[in-house]
Amino acid sequence: MSRFLRFALVGAVATAIQYAMLIALVQARLTGPTLASCIGFVISAGANYSLNYRFTFRSRNSHAPAIVKFLLLAGAGLLLNAGLMRLLTVIGWNYILAQVCATGVVLLWNFLGNSLWTFSERAAV
Repeated sequence: MSRFLRFALVGAVATAIQYAMLIALVQARLTGPTLASCIGFVISAGANYSLNYRFTFRSRNSHAPAIVKFLLLAGAGLLLNAGLMRLLTVIGWNYILAQVCATGVVLLWNFLGNSLWTFSERAAV
């Protein structure tokens, strides 16, 4: 199985968590779509890191530097997600459609960043 396919499977699990939180919080009228999406993003990050470390990248790197890099990259992904969600919902997009768009952008950002930086074998040297 290719690394990108494994990454996409792990992302699907994390995305399901994020979307479940997004929909539950918005439908219950507990918060708006941007904040709900960010809450789901943060909650799903733990599962995302663990599965990517072991399954996607099969990393042998120490957790200490890898998790710091992962959190920095995820933080930037969270900002991308929040910015896109806010922009797209303000201009009138349905929040689910806005989340689908944001998910696609953040997926590419995270795959490239995690491949080239967080879990790179060169990073272990």
